[in-house]
Amino acid sequence: MNNTKVFLKDEKTFEKIIEASDLKKDDIVIEIGSGDGRLTKRIAPYVKKVYAIEIDTNLFDSARTMLEDLKNVEFINGDALEMEFPNDANKIISNLPYAISSPITEKIIYFLNGKKDSLAVLMYQLEFGERMLAFPGIRDYSMISVFTQYTCNIELVSRVSKNAFRPRPAVESIILRIKPKNIQINEDFLAFARLLFQHKKKNLYSAIMDSRGKLNAKSKEEIRNKLQEYKEKDRLKQKVFYMDIDELEDIYDEMLRIGICKKR
Repeated sequence: MNNTKVFLKDEKTFEKIIEASDLKKDDIVIEIGSGDGRLTKRIAPYVKKVYAIEIDTNLFDSARTMLEDLKNVEFINGDALEMEFPNDANKIISNLPYAISSPITEKIIYFLNGKKDSLAVLMYQLEFGERMLAFPGIRDYSMISVFTQYTCNIELVSRVSKNAFRPRPAVESIILRIKPKNIQINEDFLAFARLLFQHKKKNLYSAIMDSRGKLNAKSKEEIRNKLQEYKEKDRLKQKVFYMDIDELEDIYDEMLRIGICKKR
């Protein structure tokens, strides 16, 4: 989609976003990339407050002028990646800028995790959204799949045609509903999983060996010796991208037990 600004114009897609957001009168919503306010004005009647964040000064000024009668909307001209989100918000809705999909998704999940009645309804480039939904053993299964599925329950709302936008973009889009699991996120586990997924097409043994510079056991000989204590040696032959999150957590716990990993 490059840097060309595109605007959602399809009324049915707006309706799907609003319906999936399950908006309530006490909700406080952050809208990221509020643009010219066409989604903002559809959110506002259902909720207590909307923080409409837009980095483009012209769009920010235009929306603030056109929607000045909406007293429950606070317009914020800034970069959603750089700012602190208003802490009283419990829902986030966005037609995300596709270039920042990965970092903004992580920021959104960390922000919403642990909040009461929290959820996000987000539109992504189709390819990125499919990676979030991907399951073990398919090409799209990656670290973003692991991170989002470990921390959230993810539901497909709808695919969105190129024709739903003006100007017409080069790619199709997808709307996902993301509900945080409100867990205590284990950063050490995620760091270990990231190491493995840098070598996701290799088997577990090779992935561990190739990651040794960032593990507790540095030499191949030390790793071989420690792996002698690993009870499920057949799993060492399994390719990383065939492993689901429960398996990865079990592996992390075992690597911690035998001293290949350590807590930070």
